[in-house]
Amino acid sequence: MQVFGLVLVPWVGLLGFLFPRAWAKAIALIVSLVDLALFVTLLAHTGPGVNWNWIPELGIHFHLAADGLGLFLVGLSTVLVPAVILASPRAERPAYYFWILVSESAALGVFLAQDLVSFYVFWEVVLIPIFFLLSGWAGENGHATALRWLIMNLFGSFFMLIGVVAVGMIHQTQTGHLTFQLASLAATNFHGAAGPWLFIAFLVAFMIKAPLWPLHGWMPSAYGESPPPVTALISGVLSKLGVFGMLRVLVPLFYPQMRAWEPWLIALAAVGLVYGAVIALRGRDVKMTAAYASLSHMGMISLGIFSLTTAGAVGATFYMVAHGLMAGGLFLLLGWLERGTGSRALSGLSGLNRRLPRLSAWFQLFALAMLGLPGLAGFAGEYMIFQGLIRANVAAAVVAGVVLIVASWYMIRLFQGAMQSTPREEAAAVDLNFGQVGLIGVLAALVVLLGVWPAAITGHVGTLRPSPYHVVALVRQGGSAQ
Repeated sequence: MQVFGLVLVPWVGLLGFLFPRAWAKAIALIVSLVDLALFVTLLAHTGPGVNWNWIPELGIHFHLAADGLGLFLVGLSTVLVPAVILASPRAERPAYYFWILVSESAALGVFLAQDLVSFYVFWEVVLIPIFFLLSGWAGENGHATALRWLIMNLFGSFFMLIGVVAVGMIHQTQTGHLTFQLASLAATNFHGAAGPWLFIAFLVAFMIKAPLWPLHGWMPSAYGESPPPVTALISGVLSKLGVFGMLRVLVPLFYPQMRAWEPWLIALAAVGLVYGAVIALRGRDVKMTAAYASLSHMGMISLGIFSLTTAGAVGATFYMVAHGLMAGGLFLLLGWLERGTGSRALSGLSGLNRRLPRLSAWFQLFALAMLGLPGLAGFAGEYMIFQGLIRANVAAAVVAGVVLIVASWYMIRLFQGAMQSTPREEAAAVDLNFGQVGLIGVLAALVVLLGVWPAAITGHVGTLRPSPYHVVALVRQGGSAQ
């Protein structure tokens, strides 16, 4: 029941409405730490999960289980949400913390779902808390930002819903048994005329949520306007839902379609990788520079998936966790930078390393991690993705290698522009306090740990079959995916 508890516990955050407003943050933090403790116990002893016959007449099960694909993304969520809560102002309303906890519950449901309808239900629930967080806390343009998020994601969800229903019906036609269990659906043949259209329906939904170019329209305003802790939550955890869906659904169910369109999918991801890097290189706003850097990194993750190699899939899974820690920590740091200086424009920041030595030191570490310095988590994920790319498409590997040089350029430019050069003596600046140092230090320790010990994750992924790692390995060796 640990698995079900992970999804259920965040809803205890409703207690925040029953106590004085000053208690809301403490209640939310305690709830999130309970979820973290549940993950630790699950990591030590993986239970069987839950598999309830939810709607028997329609073959729908409420099936949650922790496997090698989702387990460490669950861990990412349970680590990052307490950090987001700790980084948030104590005076925030209970609703703010409640919606953060609801978004955690929904994301964990997606990562743990083993039934396609359960997956879709949690996928939709994610829309609600983020809509209210953006609408209520994203500044003057919050309502427009929230509507853009909701409309684009509902557009993708509409296509996914059609795909979910059609997949179940096709499986029933072939087997005489209506089910939405992903393990059973992986044995279904989608080679007919409907196969490509169903594949596109799911792909569009996943690309919007990630986001991936060119379906990233909600990203600039959501990342730019939302409070830094909310941005850290969206970029660190919720952006992983889209690329996770590609591994959970597309590879096992639609491997033939992905194999047929592999060059085009790789080209699409490569363009997104380059686009995000170029915009980040031209950025004048430190937060938006980090936002487009994150968009570029999502392109790198999708390249690993679209390479359809075991190394690429494992590397993409590892990089999802690494990127969540790196991007989450970087957005928290940039939020503290903006709060301490009153500016997030590069033109208004310069030479802050003398007055902000603690922030400068942690900023440098996360910038180096984002550009892929060996020994930090970003490098290990990129290395495995490159292994897969070289086997699948050497040209794409060359493009990705060039972009890594650009990534070093924009991250060094971001750090040097804010922290080095000639100090602006007239500008106010407030360094990190010891609580903030402790918080960012925990995330940094995980980034370093995964950099020197990537096997902590890679040694456990793909432990459940049929898994996406098993599928790509089998087919690349001349077997059959279905």
